Amino acid sequence: MPETKAWSGDAHNAATAMFDRAKKQTDDFSKYTTAVGDALSGAAGPIGSARTALLNKADEIDNSGQLHVSDQWVVLVKGGQMTVEQAAALEKRAQTEQANVNLLLVKVGAADEEAAGKVTSAAQQHGFEVPNPGGLGSLVPGIQKPGDEVPNPLSTLGMLQQGMLRDTDMSQTVRETKVETQYNPATGEAVATTTTRYMMDGSKHIETVDAKPNFSDRGPLTTNVHIDKNGNEVSRTTTVTFADWAQYGMAGKTISTTQYANGTIAEVTKWPDGKETAYVRTPDGRQADVPVNLIDHPILSPLGATGKYFGPGVSIATSLWDIAVAETSFQKCVATAEGVTSVTAGTLAGIAASETGPLAIPIGLTAALGGEALGNWIGNTFCPR
Repeated sequence: MPETKAWSGDAHNAATAMFDRAKKQTDDFSKYTTAVGDALSGAAGPIGSARTALLNKADEIDNSGQLHVSDQWVVLVKGGQMTVEQAAALEKRAQTEQANVNLLLVKVGAADEEAAGKVTSAAQQHGFEVPNPGGLGSLVPGIQKPGDEVPNPLSTLGMLQQGMLRDTDMSQTVRETKVETQYNPATGEAVATTTTRYMMDGSKHIETVDAKPNFSDRGPLTTNVHIDKNGNEVSRTTTVTFADWAQYGMAGKTISTTQYANGTIAEVTKWPDGKETAYVRTPDGRQADVPVNLIDHPILSPLGATGKYFGPGVSIATSLWDIAVAETSFQKCVATAEGVTSVTAGTLAGIAASETGPLAIPIGLTAALGGEALGNWIGNTFCPR
């Protein structure tokens, strides 16, 4: 080191070169992040404006008192006492408002796509290379473009999903309830009490509770008939509880038998100790036992403040869906449901991931295609050929 106390020599030159490289890399990285940051900042305005317009429209619809917008951006009809004509008018209004929401939703999507494009372009100017979606790099998490989290109104599939979600919601929303008691004309004694729940989509659930049992070893019979909006029977469920002293192993059991429109039968037996067993039998005689536990299942809770009602046929089908998903996979169950019902591929996957949850499959199938489709899915899932 000379008297100037400055470093010199090979070591000094190597260190200087190293720091120069580090500074250049830091400067390049700073330019990279600044360019990406500027792209994001520039996109924030358009995204924010589009999102605000969409949220304002949703608030306007929610505050109307008769419609509301779901987390999936689907315009739904609120429950409440009304005539079938009023329900039909509200459905048309919901469809009109859906078109307005879709226009704003598309603008949010376009702003998001534009932002992604600007960020990608800014990054490419600094050496970023877009991964080949067909290459091995696509296997790395986060590389693939994420799928739609809500139905895409720009696609036919998205429109189908929106319609099915609305149909599903209307088919489980009560618009009117009537309770009637039938009497024996000769004695004046009550024979049965019938509760009819009319749903928003025109379907109905008819629950009849007998006043007296038909046999001495069991209680009164309860029958629930689900009729779709076209007047066709979806399912018929009978439930009876045997006396504690009933013979032939029936003591204390509660048996619920549901027959679907295609002839498929699902029977659930609840034992006195709380254990439950179930089986499914198809019209051609195929039968399989099903591990099931319906105790405290949220969908089996009685009609509450939400004004929703599903009926035992749909409730049991939903529990069977849960079991099928647990034993195989979500994708396989969706494929089976779409295969046996001719529903457009991908439609059920979209609605099953909605806030409706597992109810979406059985209710969606019933609302769109009727009870035969629901029975076909149950039979083919649990009693494969």
